[in-house]
Amino acid sequence: MHAPFTLGDHTFISPGRDGPISRFKSVNRAPIANAPPPGFLAGYTRSPATSDASRILITGEFCGHGEPTFTVFDIVINGKDHLDIATYFSEDEDEEENDEPREAGIIIARARGTKGPWLVVFSEEWRDEHGCMHVPQTPELKTFDPEEESQVMEVAQPGFLSIGFEYPCDAGAIDEISWIAVDACPDGDDDGPYFLVSTETR
Repeated sequence: MHAPFTLGDHTFISPGRDGPISRFKSVNRAPIANAPPPGFLAGYTRSPATSDASRILITGEFCGHGEPTFTVFDIVINGKDHLDIATYFSEDEDEEENDEPREAGIIIARARGTKGPWLVVFSEEWRDEHGCMHVPQTPELKTFDPEEESQVMEVAQPGFLSIGFEYPCDAGAIDEISWIAVDACPDGDDDGPYFLVSTETR
């Protein structure tokens, strides 16, 4: 039997064991303290998250399975949390379906006003044929030729970006995530944050 997995100041139960039902009734939920992000965001986060984009995420409301075990991070690139954020939606997703807003298929970002590669913050391309999402082990960076770069900048908006990860009670590794949510706070918009993604991973 594997030893229980520890993330930050929380130790999960052994994989395969049932967690106590009482965990769903926990109040005053807060992100797991001192937890690092999954590998694909290593070196690109701040914790505890303090930006306006994280304001809803840190309550844990995004956790689609109701688990109290979650982490939240501000996205920080080259030491800056003010970002250019480009969001792309699935071409086959109907914006009016169920009267619900569309969720992003790909989110990329880089430090506001800078040049160079873009960090992939989220991508539906990480899903396998069974619908399970496997986040990368290391940061994924994208570069574009001048024409593509110009097209990306037409889409990009300045703002702040935060991401949350829900973990099952018997998680055995940092990338055993059960839910991902990404919220953004665009510049000049006092009504945010807005969710870009809130999706089950497995």
